[in-house]
Amino acid sequence: MSKLDIIQFDNINATNLVKHCFTTRHGGVSEGYFGTMNMGFTRGEARAVVLKNYEILGDAVGFTKENYVTTHQTHTTNVHVVTKEDAGMGVLRERTYSEVDALITNVPNIPLVIFGADCVPVFLVDTKNKAIGVAHSGWMGTGHRMAEVALLAMMQEFGTNPKDVVAAIGPSIGKCCFQVDDPVVNLFRKNIDFADEIIFDDPSEAGKYRMDLWECNRRFLADMGVPNIEVAELCTMCDTERFYSHRVMQNERGVMAGVMELGIRN
Repeated sequence: MSKLDIIQFDNINATNLVKHCFTTRHGGVSEGYFGTMNMGFTRGEARAVVLKNYEILGDAVGFTKENYVTTHQTHTTNVHVVTKEDAGMGVLRERTYSEVDALITNVPNIPLVIFGADCVPVFLVDTKNKAIGVAHSGWMGTGHRMAEVALLAMMQEFGTNPKDVVAAIGPSIGKCCFQVDDPVVNLFRKNIDFADEIIFDDPSEAGKYRMDLWECNRRFLADMGVPNIEVAELCTMCDTERFYSHRVMQNERGVMAGVMELGIRN
């Protein structure tokens, strides 16, 4: 087992309302190309090994290990409101929901889990109403404004005011590496009025573009009135020693997890 390596955000820690992290490749018991901190049950690794990784993470960060709830990611903008009845779903028992790329809750002691291996993880904390949200936002989700959809869901369910929200954007593919073509660009130009501010001609290949998903997701939240947004600025494709990257590794990889739990327990 390698030393646990996780990313946390200063602004979220400063709320003193949650426990949270984004995992890397290091700190678990996974072997081979899963090494060592695969958090995904659908990658082909033995279930007992992945469960051990969840246990290790829970012990280190203080997550309520019996209550993990995970997404079922299919690049939608569907948001699931997590209740106490959902506790354990996706890790210790089967989910009763599917096709969900974001989770929100105001129930303490339920760690919400999203997955990523280049896609953008978004963390949202409502400091006034004590509610949280996590969202998986790849290019498809970002093109359909996933971060905005998740925050709107918190506003509807919990009365969240964006001015009370502390947000973070975790490690994912950066504009340094994220090459796209016309269909992706066209989706963004159709759905996002500032699309041309986050799309650039790719200097390395004619007819291709680079895209800044970090800034796009940050802008969604800022334009809604979120005043406090921290961006990790860590590119998963640049640093495959630390992170899994789908673009580099394709299917021979594990998956990282963004986890956040409401409530500081003694």
